[in-house]
Amino acid sequence: MANRPRLVLVFALLPAITLSIAAQSNETIDQILAQEVATIGSAAYVALSAGDLVNDDSSPQKAVEVAIQAGWLDPAASADDSAGFGQFAHLLMQVFEVKGGLMYRIFSGPRYATREFTYFGWSPIRIGPADRFSVSFLLSVTGIFLEDLNRREQEADR
Repeated sequence: MANRPRLVLVFALLPAITLSIAAQSNETIDQILAQEVATIGSAAYVALSAGDLVNDDSSPQKAVEVAIQAGWLDPAASADDSAGFGQFAHLLMQVFEVKGGLMYRIFSGPRYATREFTYFGWSPIRIGPADRFSVSFLLSVTGIFLEDLNRREQEADR
């Protein structure tokens, strides 16, 4: 019964995700989906392509370069390194210019981005900033995050 909301969410988000990645390189998507643990490259690619900061046909390496140039990732970051959840959460918040709470505004970074994701329910489980995660979790969190941002924008327009 607890999996039913997740299943409904997956089917609700599937058309949106499918439409957004339809133009993306099948090879890049296949490489990302084949990973057991999300890499910095796959996290950067998903976050930056969702925010239209890299082209859909860009590589994960290019997404990491863009994130490093923007100051969102450590210059020593490699696209092939496994990603910590905090890095991914921070990337999404930076890409979509989410202000976050007081502590995130003061100490903008992976630690407080992770706390924001837990507080707002963007992460379906409690996870630490250094914890590794699967690609399916990466896509699930991205969908939840984007849906909530969309809902907030619609409420603000009312």
